[in-house]
Amino acid sequence: MAVLYVSPMPYGANAAVDAVCHGLDNALDAADVDLRLLYSDFADPGWRDLATEAVDAGIAAGVQAIVLWIIDPAVPAAAVGRARAAGIPVVTLERPQFAVDAAVVYPNFNHGVYMSEYLATLLPPGARVAVVGGPDVVDDNELMLGLLHGLRTSGLTRVNDPEDPRYKNTTDVALGGKEKTANILADFDHLDGLIPFNDETLLGAVEALREAGRLGEMKMVSRNGTPAAVKLIRAGLHHGTWDIDGPGIGETAAGLVLRALAGEDLDELCVASPIGRMITAERASSWVPWDQRIARRPLRTGLGTAARTEP
Repeated sequence: MAVLYVSPMPYGANAAVDAVCHGLDNALDAADVDLRLLYSDFADPGWRDLATEAVDAGIAAGVQAIVLWIIDPAVPAAAVGRARAAGIPVVTLERPQFAVDAAVVYPNFNHGVYMSEYLATLLPPGARVAVVGGPDVVDDNELMLGLLHGLRTSGLTRVNDPEDPRYKNTTDVALGGKEKTANILADFDHLDGLIPFNDETLLGAVEALREAGRLGEMKMVSRNGTPAAVKLIRAGLHHGTWDIDGPGIGETAAGLVLRALAGEDLDELCVASPIGRMITAERASSWVPWDQRIARRPLRTGLGTAARTEP
């Protein structure tokens, strides 16, 4: 029995995305269900076609269920309709604008509010804060709304517009985070706080700060709770990362898949992913890395005999 997961980023590009995949794989494997991966990398201009082609490939291969991470809430509606018409249940990460069997919904707005509120505990009222924005995808758009709301209600002063392309890391990887942080540093000669929207962006931000001679000037928070971000907290270079529990997100999706495979009519059920917690300097020493929370197995990319193994 095989389940197809269509991932929005290639393996190794984003640690949080990888962790979600391993959580999904681990929970399905415990039920003797085989997970196969295909990619529709949203950095590729043709990713929408790739998502459609991946779902259609799953239908042709006869997979028993399909899991999709939703980037654009309207994509890939037609292909998902074909899958469901063929009797293949579809579970999504984030709720799309078209019918699916079930969806795992992230508390993105809450994450953003909590991140801003925590940063406010580290800074004086009215402190100047810059935000590095993220790509125009469902979860990051909602996160940004929460961040901005939290900054406003916490009494901090936001100095830039994270939707301005000059400050917006649409790549979702460290190199883009470095570039956009360098732009912020060039435009603002003093900052009390910085919010790189996620940990990959944070890694690039740290490099930009180091090269500018400003590392240590400002307090920073980010999202995802990746091992690299926690390492920076332990080193005193970062101040908090919101651990979204990537494996737990994958396990939540797997639970919905297994219910569908058992014949339950989920009727477009939405289930919240784990909310998580802020990993601070006080918590960093006891934090358990993702790959120690679950069994991390090699992942299989591709369908049929052409499948390859990811590390």
